[in-house]
Amino acid sequence: MDYPIQTFSECNEIDRLIIVVPEKFRIEIQKAYPGHSVIFGGSSRKESAFNGLLACPTETEKVLIHDAARAMVDDSIITRCFEALDYAKAVSTVVPTKDTVVESKGNIIVNMPIRNNIFLEQTPQGFHYQTILKAHTTIQVDTTDDIRLVNEMGIKCATVEGSENNFKITTKQDYQLAEILLKGSI
Repeated sequence: MDYPIQTFSECNEIDRLIIVVPEKFRIEIQKAYPGHSVIFGGSSRKESAFNGLLACPTETEKVLIHDAARAMVDDSIITRCFEALDYAKAVSTVVPTKDTVVESKGNIIVNMPIRNNIFLEQTPQGFHYQTILKAHTTIQVDTTDDIRLVNEMGIKCATVEGSENNFKITTKQDYQLAEILLKGSI
């Protein structure tokens, strides 16, 4: 958690960080990051993101939502997100897929999208504050990311280049790779 918090803290475009955590970690995180707001999450990712949005000052114009599982975010990704918000109401960080993707049902391939059109989504995702706040209050679908809510409202969402190093850390192997990258071995 240290690396992304430090990266966001040092970024010129960022005015404040709101760290959303499970209740059991709140005191520990507040002690570790005394200069930042630390609030309770919710029972789902959507609820946690919404709680973070509600903690933003009313004059907030742009927000980035980032998950702690993507510890390798860098300042250039953050900058690209903010730049895209100059022309779009929402932006998602993506990387192109290297693999062909298939959709299957019952072990039968039902769709094979053109690989050049397929990207892997990452965070941060950026939004005009009022746009994402409205999406959270009007779209009741539980989702694994916030950009889907804005997309469900029919708003065109931009994409910006992410980084293969900004992968989601979910397995032991992911964690080991992140440690190697942070130590500068690759």
